[in-house]
Amino acid sequence: MPNYKCKITVLRKYFHEDLYKLYPYGEPAPCGRLEVGQEFITDSEWDPPEGLCTWAWADMRFIIHSMHAGNPIVKIESCTDGLRPVLFKVERIEV
Repeated sequence: MPNYKCKITVLRKYFHEDLYKLYPYGEPAPCGRLEVGQEFITDSEWDPPEGLCTWAWADMRFIIHSMHAGNPIVKIESCTDGLRPVLFKVERIEV
């Protein structure tokens, strides 16, 4: 049986200033933990790679598990921070 890993790439970061003015929490800026173009390779379907936000990992966990199981479909996922969402490309890679 093939062994798969998962590659996670940060595609975009947003900040919804209009909503922040109505419902402020945290910093009034896009996510400061991740940068566009940043890449992560998962060695485990259970533990996030070093440097990846654990909240984003939790949001993508179902997709990560399916990639490690062999799902070949590239997915575009996002974290659930409504004011500062980050978009990710999640893809299976063979080892």
